[in-house]
Amino acid sequence: MTGRLQIKKGYYYIRLNYKDESGRYKDKWIATGLPEKNNKRKAEEMLREAIREHEENPKVLLKAMDMPELIKAWLVVKKGDVRGNSYNSYCETAELHVTPYFEALGLSIQKLEPLHIQGYYTAKTGEGLSPGTLTRHRTIIHGSLDYAMQTLGIIKVNPADRVKLPKKSKKRVPAYYTEEQLKRLFLEVEGQSIEAPVKLSATYGLRRSEALGLRWSAIDWKRKKVVICHTVVRKGTDVISDDTVKETASFRTMPLTKDMEAFLRKLQARQEQMKELFEGGYQDNDYICKWDDGKPLDPDYVTSRFKRFLKEKKLPHIRFHDLRHSSATLLVNNGYTLEQVKDWLGHASIRSTEIYAHLRSDSKAEMADKVNSLLSLGGVDEPEADAKNSENFSENKAFSA
Repeated sequence: MTGRLQIKKGYYYIRLNYKDESGRYKDKWIATGLPEKNNKRKAEEMLREAIREHEENPKVLLKAMDMPELIKAWLVVKKGDVRGNSYNSYCETAELHVTPYFEALGLSIQKLEPLHIQGYYTAKTGEGLSPGTLTRHRTIIHGSLDYAMQTLGIIKVNPADRVKLPKKSKKRVPAYYTEEQLKRLFLEVEGQSIEAPVKLSATYGLRRSEALGLRWSAIDWKRKKVVICHTVVRKGTDVISDDTVKETASFRTMPLTKDMEAFLRKLQARQEQMKELFEGGYQDNDYICKWDDGKPLDPDYVTSRFKRFLKEKKLPHIRFHDLRHSSATLLVNNGYTLEQVKDWLGHASIRSTEIYAHLRSDSKAEMADKVNSLLSLGGVDEPEADAKNSENFSENKAFSA
């Protein structure tokens, strides 16, 4: 904390220089009310007192904080709480959307009201952002204001608590490939640059980041296990690798199927041959999904190449992520419960898995057949059945009495 006196329009002003919560230097001007003439000593005393007061109670300075400053401070704290991909997403959303909007308002957080925050959601909805996307924006707005209230103690209530997001529309039915379509896909993709990520995603229901992040060290050949514990994503111009996955539940161990083991062993042998062929030009790393020269596959390339590949082979269009849906659908349609599918996909909550609940179209028909067989009269003559039912009713009535 430093400070000095400055004269503006014939009066002394105190100018304090301090670091805010994000580590950025800020200035605060304080009017002394003292004319320049014959008041230098009094002004100096007021300067010393202002420095002492603000060093003892930094919250006085923080009360002048606006929303962009608060978000920046919150992001510094948040960086240690979330995985790198999530933190980068927060920063990008704040920079592109949240900060510019609230900067234009020019309000300190003490003057921020629910109406201002509601106005943000209304404006962004008008720009075409979905309720799901705005949920992520709310994390930044509500989280930073919570930080101001609970940690900094510079506001008494969080104005975002009283603001409602636009209602989410029903989740769309995910596209997926049938068992027959997946078999054809597997045949067509043989030898293609995207063969490994396609087969891994469709077999295990992996996210793109999980498939591209899979490493040879995650394969336990002896125990026939595959550990999902590493991701590769693109963020702007950078490809980021991380030893964490999306959710705690996403860290999971999968069984190494016979077909997948055969495919991976063959792929590993080919990569060893390529390593010898390229010699010093080979990029040696532990990733499974890569080019012949060892360079890992780029996430954006996999998505765009998959789209072109389906068009070339005249296969139905689906997104790369829909291979994950296809894996889930295959399991549901073969009688596995949503809880089992949840664990297979690495969902943190069963709510994420419930989008597949409708897919087993024959399940209700089977249930109806079962109920029918249990309640069927089994060919008994109606009079006899009526008499028997009457007896049972009498017995039940007597038992109740």
